[in-house]
Amino acid sequence: MSDDSDAGGDGAAGAVGAGGAVSARGRATRARLLAGARAEILEGGGTLEVAAVARRTGVSAGLLYRYYAGKDGLVAAVVDDFYDGYDFEVFNTRLDDSLSWPEREHARLGREIDFLCDAPLGRMIIGRRLREPAAAQTDAERLARQVDIAARSIAKAQREGELDGSFSPRLAAAATLGAFRELMAEALSGDGDPPRAELLEAMWRVGSSLLLHSPARDSSSSR
Repeated sequence: MSDDSDAGGDGAAGAVGAGGAVSARGRATRARLLAGARAEILEGGGTLEVAAVARRTGVSAGLLYRYYAGKDGLVAAVVDDFYDGYDFEVFNTRLDDSLSWPEREHARLGREIDFLCDAPLGRMIIGRRLREPAAAQTDAERLARQVDIAARSIAKAQREGELDGSFSPRLAAAATLGAFRELMAEALSGDGDPPRAELLEAMWRVGSSLLLHSPARDSSSSR
């Protein structure tokens, strides 16, 4: 097993240069450890052992602890990395502005279901198979961020008259995202490919009943 703490002093301590910048080698080591942890979680059925990650990546366990402050930090980093991809693909991708809010939301919801069904870690994290305590805290923090994003979108649509303005945007966002997470947790708890069209229809009915006023509901029902 190699140890990035030697060979020119570019290990955990040497990875940080002047001004606190992480060296290219340090970034590569972090990425290798993250990829190794992700692979161990997938192959281990939702558990992670530091020694196994160290063996897989060819670094010492001590170096791993320096980069990620231990097992919990590494698990949290894996969950954060998953959510970074999730948010980029689903929440941060701009859809066609010529579409109405219900049309954009319907398209976004389809993208979200596809992402979670296709992502290797989707079953582990959203399907609640990742049995590491640190995962739950990071998952809750990232879900709260998604609620923030959804609440801003709902508030904007309310101001523009596309959604019923009689309810709190944040409560509506929490209600719809909470329902979606429970739906996807159930769908991803099995081993087969989830029925994506059925999931989209079920969630659209739930969201529409809460969010859409009559004109928007009537127009969306024709799709």
